[in-house]
Amino acid sequence: MKAMILSAGLGTRLMPLTAEKPKPLVKVGKQSLLERNIFHLYKHGVKEMVINGSRFGEQIEALIDSIDLPGLKTYFIDEGTKPLGTAGAIFNAQEKGYFLEEGFWVVNSDVLSNYEFPAIEFRKNTLGHLILVPNPNHNIQGDFSLRSSRVTSDSTERYTFSGISFLSPRIFLESSQRDPSLGTILREWIDRNYLSGELFSGDWLDVGTIERLNRAEELIDKI
Repeated sequence: MKAMILSAGLGTRLMPLTAEKPKPLVKVGKQSLLERNIFHLYKHGVKEMVINGSRFGEQIEALIDSIDLPGLKTYFIDEGTKPLGTAGAIFNAQEKGYFLEEGFWVVNSDVLSNYEFPAIEFRKNTLGHLILVPNPNHNIQGDFSLRSSRVTSDSTERYTFSGISFLSPRIFLESSQRDPSLGTILREWIDRNYLSGELFSGDWLDVGTIERLNRAEELIDKI
């Protein structure tokens, strides 16, 4: 399996910890957020990973180069000083020859979870699978709904997008737009009824603020 770990965020809400390092290299316990995602994906069978970076990207590249796991292939993409966005990063990766044929996992580098990344085969008329979670306090309104395993934009019983998804390259190659936001691209295909999903009730945390970083220290003992 393959994955793209989105790691080019500026991390402004984690200041001053991100004053001299990128958010993915902020540590939870003895490992950075990025390291934890790399090792977790590898543990569950992902052996090829593309990781992007922007501000302080050279630090991310150095970390990637320092990780030596049997059979793991990692590739770094430098986006320069201005991040391309969550979807822009994937469009850019495809332009460089990645993710053109097989489905691939997309994971936000600031997400911690014990999700197990199963092998997924798309059913007919399905181009992506989104992992949704119960709404946390910082996103109480949720993002998407589920109806018979299909992701919808209904206004009732909404859940939060976890930042974890398994996507077909066609989502980007055949999109009618080139928006930098992954959410915008996904909504296009949700409206066309092409995305499936599941509600994950395991351990999950979006480490986007200092408060949630402190909670992550408690969570890692469980995951």
